[in-house]
Amino acid sequence: MNISQTAVEINNRFFLAVQTLKDQKEIRGLQTLTREWQINRWNLISVRDEPSKRVIKVEYLTYLVRDYKINAEWLLTGFGKMFK
Repeated sequence: MNISQTAVEINNRFFLAVQTLKDQKEIRGLQTLTREWQINRWNLISVRDEPSKRVIKVEYLTYLVRDYKINAEWLLTGFGKMFK
């Protein structure tokens, strides 16, 4: 699958936001999110480890925006601040 540079950048921002939430002690780690959202942890790990080969699911982006106040504009475009 040919992943666009834009998709790779969105993948990277998703995991940057997750790491920031972890650093701020909002979450303990990736497993916190996978349990909360009832998603397969290995799916996220595979995207994190191969961002140029796999794409994050859109619903995972919405979970970050909804549950952790991540700025959707920043997440999708890189413009603005990470948090609302």
